[in-house]
Amino acid sequence: MKLIQLRAFCSVVDMGSFRSAARELDSAQSTLTESIQSLERELGVTLLVRSNQGISLTLAGKVFLTRARSIILDCDRAVLDVRQWNATPDGQIALGVSAEPLSACLMPVFSSFTRRFPNVQLHVASGKTKMLIEMIRAGRLDFVMCPLSPDVCDIDLHIERLYHSKASVIARKGHPLAGARSVRDLADCQWISVRPAGVAGSSEHHLIELFKAQGLPPPKIAITTESLLEILHIISETDYLTIEPSLLPGMKLFSSSLISISIREPLESREVCLISRRVSPFTQVTQELTSMLISYSRLRHRAKG
Repeated sequence: MKLIQLRAFCSVVDMGSFRSAARELDSAQSTLTESIQSLERELGVTLLVRSNQGISLTLAGKVFLTRARSIILDCDRAVLDVRQWNATPDGQIALGVSAEPLSACLMPVFSSFTRRFPNVQLHVASGKTKMLIEMIRAGRLDFVMCPLSPDVCDIDLHIERLYHSKASVIARKGHPLAGARSVRDLADCQWISVRPAGVAGSSEHHLIELFKAQGLPPPKIAITTESLLEILHIISETDYLTIEPSLLPGMKLFSSSLISISIREPLESREVCLISRRVSPFTQVTQELTSMLISYSRLRHRAKG
């Protein structure tokens, strides 16, 4: 098995066709076809199926894709490490982040890091925890910063726990129930949450459990969205409510439009963590960035505590 075969396979999947992949790799289409057919013969399975609608992965292909991407990423990192040893560091760091650590940790550290490493490009992917961890496992990100429940401990991941994150009920400024002190006062309100619905550990799940613990009917979840930014925009313009990290109304972007409603019932507390794959060591500059983020995060929250 050769690295060029793995690159060919991943490129065909990413581009959606042999023709597009051939253009991307500046290679003949017949060369890519032979490379992947040779790979399939070596593995003894079919990885790709061609049809009029394009290409699709077999079950074996889906399993192999994750490993292939991981191997390519590790090889690229090895090359970067060697090149950076006696030269000005360059290349790209791909990281994933949810909304809270983006504001609390990344923004203050980014400017300092980019001044020290002006030739290193940072690529930031945002999303919910489940999606970001899937991207880590697929080898598409170097590391992620996101909240996890305290009991999560996946053996294939290295989890550096940074600080506790508290949730709150978030509403627009001037909301008619801004002075509410119990979830019972909010029982008739309409709520908004991020998909997917019904996932244990999600804000929606905790909202449902909160109502259940108080003997209330299920909350009226009127809207679901694909991202937190959509939620916060809708909240700022309406009387809908949501449960999200308590620091969000204090962010510069939202401080003029959002507030936290302080209810006496306890809300979820999760730990914001820095997560990476155990089997994939960082490049030198990625290690430097993660060290800066960990140090800043712990100093900031130690000072608050």
